[in-house]
Amino acid sequence: MRVRDLWLDSQRRKTARHPDRGGNRDACRWLACWTGPDGREKTRAFQTKDAATRYARRMESDLERGEYIDPDSGKVLFGSIASRWLELRQVGASTRRHYESAYRLYVAPAFANRQVKSVRPSEVLAWLQELAASYSTSTQETAYMVLAGALDLAVADGLRRDNPARSSIIPKPRVKTAPREAWPSSRVWLVTDEHPEPYRAIPACAAGLGLRQGCVFALAEEDFDFGAGKVIIRRQVTRVGSQFVFKLPKGGKERTVPLSPGLARIAAAQIEAYPPQLYTLPWMGEDGRVSGACACRLLYRWHGDDPRTHGKHIVASSFDQFVWKPALSRTGIIPPPAKDKRGIHRYKGGDRRDGMHALRHFYSTTLLDAGVSLAGVMEFMGHSREGKPITLGTYGHVTEETFEQARRAIDKTLFRLHVAGASEPVKMTADGTVAELRRGR
Repeated sequence: MRVRDLWLDSQRRKTARHPDRGGNRDACRWLACWTGPDGREKTRAFQTKDAATRYARRMESDLERGEYIDPDSGKVLFGSIASRWLELRQVGASTRRHYESAYRLYVAPAFANRQVKSVRPSEVLAWLQELAASYSTSTQETAYMVLAGALDLAVADGLRRDNPARSSIIPKPRVKTAPREAWPSSRVWLVTDEHPEPYRAIPACAAGLGLRQGCVFALAEEDFDFGAGKVIIRRQVTRVGSQFVFKLPKGGKERTVPLSPGLARIAAAQIEAYPPQLYTLPWMGEDGRVSGACACRLLYRWHGDDPRTHGKHIVASSFDQFVWKPALSRTGIIPPPAKDKRGIHRYKGGDRRDGMHALRHFYSTTLLDAGVSLAGVMEFMGHSREGKPITLGTYGHVTEETFEQARRAIDKTLFRLHVAGASEPVKMTADGTVAELRRGR
């Protein structure tokens, strides 16, 4: 550690240029000097010798404890750290685009051009309060996660000592998950019966296979192994900007789910009534790049007289507006549509509790109630077991018996019907179909 008097240095070097022989005595004349971990000399100027001495000692103490932060490193702009954090995230393409959008719209305007070391907890808190005044909690949660994650990277790289976004004064925005009751099978069939015939098998597949909406719309004939009683979930259809693409299911991997006899009959009837044709969409990899194309014999497409949509893949937003919500309305789950200010009929209600995701919730509840192992339920629903207890993550095996348990659970719960006037449920016979039993009501 060394402390140097810059005023004396200037007396020796600059007498010819400075008539006052050294300049302003109130300037920072004392220079704290120390050697950084890279072996290079580091300096910082102070007004007093004591301040320079204390600072130099603190730098050397930090070096000895392994807590040294280069004073110049914090001058890096936050935007470059955030870009690096986004680049290093190991997530699917859709999630990556979601994070990038949150950064571009909400984080970058406030912090991108700021030096990393200059961000303070009070500023993060004020930023969150501004977001809360205009945006949903889910938007706040995503934006905060991007900001905090980028600052975590800055701390890990030694660009600053602490993360201001993790300060105790900052309440983390969290989406409150309202408790949801699982639909009974009677409601599943009530809504299913209100679907137009070409789309009536869609809710049955969602409830009988536990699929998200995008995966249901991407089911193809070749995904069904009727002999083995299994379905391979290979793809989903999703929208990226203005383009629709096929991509791997959420989680970035294929999975195999059990196919119950009752659902197998419904799928076979759909294939017979509406023979699948080869359909092609671009393929998007997990890196977000769209390359090549994927062709498959889609089970479900739009039907009707409109040449712009007939034969095309089903779009989730259009399905919700023109098929799903009308079915909910006809069953009395949500009110009839009402005209908005522009005279357009729109449905109110039909939130997450009554969206198609309720059928996936029905599936998981049915399997758990029937005693299917948690490992099996997570496997069939595509949930990751990483980070779970070793008993579940390593030793929670899924066997053929697990598949059979799930098939029996779905058939027992879903593929039985209540006939009008009957006090007991009517189970499907070995040679009958659900459609035939419904027609007999």
